[in-house]
Amino acid sequence: MANKVLVPQIAVPYVKDDLAKHHLKMISTSNAQKADELLSKGKDAVAVMLLGAPFTKDMIDQMPNLKVISRFGVGYDNVDYRYAAKKGIKVTNTPGANAASVAEAAVTDILILSKHSYSISKAMREGDNDYVAKHPTNELAGKTVGIIGFGHIGRMVAKMLSGFNVNVLIWNRHPKQSQYGKFVDWDTLLKQSDFITLHVPATPDTIHSISTNEFKMMKDSAHIVNFARGSVIDQKALVEALKSGEIAGAGLDVYEKEPLPEDSELRKLPNVYLTPHNAGHSYEAIERMSTRAASEMERVINNEQPKWQIN
Repeated sequence: MANKVLVPQIAVPYVKDDLAKHHLKMISTSNAQKADELLSKGKDAVAVMLLGAPFTKDMIDQMPNLKVISRFGVGYDNVDYRYAAKKGIKVTNTPGANAASVAEAAVTDILILSKHSYSISKAMREGDNDYVAKHPTNELAGKTVGIIGFGHIGRMVAKMLSGFNVNVLIWNRHPKQSQYGKFVDWDTLLKQSDFITLHVPATPDTIHSISTNEFKMMKDSAHIVNFARGSVIDQKALVEALKSGEIAGAGLDVYEKEPLPEDSELRKLPNVYLTPHNAGHSYEAIERMSTRAASEMERVINNEQPKWQIN
């Protein structure tokens, strides 16, 4: 009997032929991948390719044949990976697969915030051709950009920004050498940066690491951009900082609760540019994440060591 593997619809076109070559029975799931669907379709599955839905201890207990949970992406805060390890289940991810897409999106948000692109376009569509005269834009050249987290994405952001004649400050738990910026301490980055972009995972050390005290340290003209995880920023404190003018604005692709609730105050603030956690969903990144996640499943099922095991 063929081993059953669960694959979200977004990945199916890229992996179905390869999985078939490895004699794996692919079961397509919705991209929402809610617990009841995964359990009804694949309680006997040996592998799950997982998007951003929670994968809990209870789900693990109900899937006795499971060998691997292969994350379609980088973050793994939605998986109880420690409990999975206790049950002998490997959890993997795809580091770097969407790095270019996310880095480009972060730089795009910095430019949009600098040029007020969204609000100017919105005003023009509404017939206000005088808006731009009252709201001059800023040059990025000469500004200071702080990068928090210097993994695959942070390094790409620094390199991309090198052509904009900006001063790049970098904070990372373990400082590294880079020709594209200067490593500084936490407080220095927060106090001196005109733009701050976040690229750290959600861990006990980073969750709500940007909160009231951090916003107080930032310039009132500063903007913050988050393409990491929503929980890295204390969202309530962010709303207060944006409303009070403690910081000038924000570009957000991730939120503490996703999808962002319709009644969220963030939706009402004019100084926030919002996108729905789609930075890593370019055609190129989707293909890389799909094929790499599938390869990790195949390795584990074949009793080989995966390349990117988390636990």
